[in-house]
Amino acid sequence: MAIESPESDPETLRVAVASTDGRVIDMHFGHVEAFRVYRVDVTGVHFLESRDVEHYCQGGYGDEDKREVILRALADCSALFVARAGEGPKARLREAGIEPVDAFPFALVESAILEWLGQGAA
Repeated sequence: MAIESPESDPETLRVAVASTDGRVIDMHFGHVEAFRVYRVDVTGVHFLESRDVEHYCQGGYGDEDKREVILRALADCSALFVARAGEGPKARLREAGIEPVDAFPFALVESAILEWLGQGAA
């Protein structure tokens, strides 16, 4: 995948990651209380910030209002890496222009992002 972004620099993008420790992708979309956001550019993967959200999963169903708040919080991200996500949230992420990536559960964050971009191996 080519590095693209809605930002002014076409060589930079932002991705969000569902991780409890910032090392591995280990959270289900519905249980995340803070997404870690990374800048990805030609020099590598760089942690930018943590964005707090209220978790979407409400014991067997998802709170649609909270999901929309999450989508707004991640609006500048090109992708969201999660250990797992349901089909409904994945569809809404895609509609919002955010690619849901659940192919790397429990992988190291940087390795997974680079593999997804086709620049390295996890």
